[in-house]
Amino acid sequence: MTKHMLGYRSIKRVCAVILIGLSISGCAKPASVKTMISSSRAGSSSPLDLNLINSVCVKLVDGGKTTNPLWVSEVDNASFLIALEASLKNNGLLAETPDSCRYDIEVHLLGLSQPYISLDVEVTANVNYRMRKAGVEEPYLLKTIQTSYTARFTQDKLLWGNRLKEANEGSVRKNIGEFIDAVLARPPVS
Repeated sequence: MTKHMLGYRSIKRVCAVILIGLSISGCAKPASVKTMISSSRAGSSSPLDLNLINSVCVKLVDGGKTTNPLWVSEVDNASFLIALEASLKNNGLLAETPDSCRYDIEVHLLGLSQPYISLDVEVTANVNYRMRKAGVEEPYLLKTIQTSYTARFTQDKLLWGNRLKEANEGSVRKNIGEFIDAVLARPPVS
């Protein structure tokens, strides 16, 4: 055999390994808004500060990333915004119109800590929330929340990319839920 043929076979093997790896991992899909929405918080029928009812708007979400189908699942700004607004609505906090907005929220996605490869996929979401009363510069609530979610390897979840997507969605859903818990538990400002 010639050196040329060995080089060609090596390239074929590398390409085969890459194709097998891609087929096992699956193409990356962005996080689904529907599965990032936090439902009504248990045991919290209304916030301690009654001024919050139907009066909260989301002013800004930044720090999210768009999913590259050839890389890994991510959470983008628009999806996080929609999930947060739906979660606020589920808990009676979202303002029905911009005119009824008495509090605004700025959200900064600080990052998703994701593994490169693993059987059980754990993702940690780090998000900073700043909530202010309209016309007031000082935050009504300023909180950085870190939450984790693990998507387990099961017969139904063989593809690593699907487990990563589920873990992204779960960590964001838990994060939004913890933020809403903090808002509901915040006593009125005198």
